[in-house]
Amino acid sequence: MNNENKTNKKLNKKYLKIGSFSMVMTAVVLAAVILLNLFVSEIPSTYTKYDLSSLQLYSISEETEQILANVDEDINIYILTQRGYESANTVELLGRYEALNSRIRVSTVDPIANPNFVANYTEKSLSDNSVIVESAKRSMAIDYNEIYQRQYSEEELYYYYYYGQMPTGTPYFNGELMFTTAIDYVTRDDLPTMYNLTGHGETALGATYLEYITSENVATAELSLLTVDAIPADCTSILINNPTSDLSVTDADMLKSYLDEGGSIILVTGAGTYSEASMPNLAGLAAHMGMESVDGIVVETNRNNYMGYPHYLLPNVNTTAADGPTALMSSPDHRLLMNAAHGIISGGSANVIPLLATSADAYVKVDLTSDTLDKADNDITGMVYVGAAASGKADGTRSDSYKFVWYSSPAISDENADMYVSGGNSDLFISTVNWMSANKTNLSIIAKQMQVEALTVTEADVAVWAPVVIFIIPLAFLVWGFVIWFRRRKK
Repeated sequence: MNNENKTNKKLNKKYLKIGSFSMVMTAVVLAAVILLNLFVSEIPSTYTKYDLSSLQLYSISEETEQILANVDEDINIYILTQRGYESANTVELLGRYEALNSRIRVSTVDPIANPNFVANYTEKSLSDNSVIVESAKRSMAIDYNEIYQRQYSEEELYYYYYYGQMPTGTPYFNGELMFTTAIDYVTRDDLPTMYNLTGHGETALGATYLEYITSENVATAELSLLTVDAIPADCTSILINNPTSDLSVTDADMLKSYLDEGGSIILVTGAGTYSEASMPNLAGLAAHMGMESVDGIVVETNRNNYMGYPHYLLPNVNTTAADGPTALMSSPDHRLLMNAAHGIISGGSANVIPLLATSADAYVKVDLTSDTLDKADNDITGMVYVGAAASGKADGTRSDSYKFVWYSSPAISDENADMYVSGGNSDLFISTVNWMSANKTNLSIIAKQMQVEALTVTEADVAVWAPVVIFIIPLAFLVWGFVIWFRRRKK
């Protein structure tokens, strides 16, 4: 009996040692796992999380990386919400900003617990999950509805106003656009200003385009040459958007002098409103920059270069120009819609930069009163520009070089036309504004759709795919089904 007790005691001690060893090892492993998790959690999300979203919502563009690399002062970013209720997209994206520059700090502030916090930065009421960005220079408040937006098509709005059908719209995530804009804004020493010329029946820019321009940290204001003796000193560019009447001789001379001093002008015209005969002074301004108009409406015969109607042009974009607005576009693959355009040709000046061009199969329909777009004997055949730029040396009063861009279709600045090409028109327009604003860093960040973007289909695509989808694919399924039926029938 004593021997049995001794044996049991030995076994109990052995099991106790094994159990103790297991408990210690388990504790060590758990501690190691906890420490590893703590360590990994401190690693920036840029290195631990990949952007697997189909629309790359968290991917950061080169423009943002360049701006963040130049930040050499403390930036505080506040997410305004109760802790634990932050927008996942906002937190994920701002975490990548922190990882790229240690001077940027992101934190959450509960405006209910801190009721006076928002009032220190802005007078406007901010929604939950809004963001405030501040530096020692200035601050910017970004409402949640500016980060997440919906754009509605003209058709949706029509059905809403006339039939009460609620529009669904297209959701956009403006996170990178708004946050990078804010950081650029709060760290800049000065801001460029674009003046919209008035007094000649110009078309006002829509709210969406104005928002895009503001998001690029370019201020906008109206300018009437009748009320000033000289163009304002802070004017970095002037927009002349589809005027319906000619400039006066005084206005044209003032704008020419502005260009010679190193100013920048964006001119937008259209076949229905512009001709050299009806606007000789405006034509003289263009000629001063080495460009002439081919009056009439441009018609395409190459099916790869129009959409729906032959005067709804899908021009070729010159992406090889090293110095020009097309080089700043966020996507060189964007298609652009330029309908109701007249032609532009170079007047022989070497400083003209082609931006948008038709195919060699296009022609300009000279007679705008004709009931048909069919080619007539007096129509002008061949490639013409529907977008061109000019840049050259100035006298240095304003800057060392002048910049002039001419788009011959009002669609370039039209929000409705922009929807048909998924933001291609606005991409080039904003890139043009940036090119002229002499920004240290040109922002061409376009808001990202949170659903698959619209497909732009040319007439050539329709000709190829319509027979495939309508006839070939259904016929193939019928034949396949017949073969399977015939085989089974024989069995």
